[in-house]
Amino acid sequence: MNEAIVHPSQSPAQVEIDRAECIRQRSVAAKFHYETDRQAALWLKLHERYASKGEMIQPYAEAAGALASSWPYSAGSLIALGCGGGEKDIAILKTLPKGTRFVPTDVSKPLVLKAAQIAGEFDPGAAANPLVFDLATADDLLEFIDQHAGLNRIYTFFGIIPNFPPRVILPRLRTLLRPEDRLLLSANLAPNGMEPILPQYDNDETRGWLAEFPKTHGAGKGEVKITVETDGHLQFIAAHFHFQEPCVMKANGKHFEFCPGDSLQLFVSYRYTVESLADTLEPYGIAIEDSFLTTNGEEGVFICGLQ
Repeated sequence: MNEAIVHPSQSPAQVEIDRAECIRQRSVAAKFHYETDRQAALWLKLHERYASKGEMIQPYAEAAGALASSWPYSAGSLIALGCGGGEKDIAILKTLPKGTRFVPTDVSKPLVLKAAQIAGEFDPGAAANPLVFDLATADDLLEFIDQHAGLNRIYTFFGIIPNFPPRVILPRLRTLLRPEDRLLLSANLAPNGMEPILPQYDNDETRGWLAEFPKTHGAGKGEVKITVETDGHLQFIAAHFHFQEPCVMKANGKHFEFCPGDSLQLFVSYRYTVESLADTLEPYGIAIEDSFLTTNGEEGVFICGLQ
């Protein structure tokens, strides 16, 4: 198996700096909810209960077929941004020409190695060196990717855009795209407002999963509360840990004091409509070319390119 190449943005020292900065700013980055075996197990339990797998598969399959039929290159690269286990990305890869290289990327080294292994089982020549970096913080990322991937690129961006304010993640995503590239992204949607989808987050499984971060870093008694908040024209689900007793959280050799009544933002999930997603992408020069939705309209996969 090809070895993972780690960008400085995800070196152990930098991760510890990022962890302390999250606590200092009282806003936890999404990557810190998937670090431990217990966090992973809690998330998988949550996903099993609230993700409708049959519904979710449909738009990815439709998008894969549409992209494959219009992709003009016999050789190129499929670069999976935030690949996780890589299942959805590899399903796209299987519809593309055999000469397409697969470049899994994520903040997690074990996950990119797993995705590369699965791709290699499908096509031994497909998997390139996996890349480990933090898209939200990495500098010189295009140059880093250029060293390990060819031209004619399809970027997949599944399950990432909901967990960041658009003004944070979209400028970084835009810097990667060239005119001939295609971007295949997924977004959580709220076609009928936030109330119908709130139970997917406001439940004991979600609270237990998210509470792991403060608990493992020194937080004492507290409560995770789930709310709906607004950011400009967008609404998002937010989860905050509300401290009920004094405590000191520790990271990177630093100590951070919290008092009863203080809160720590643990999680956000931005929700879109097809129209609001297009409006959100437009200022960054990204245009939706085709859309594929689940039957209930609560998840979409979008083929995008530069305007």
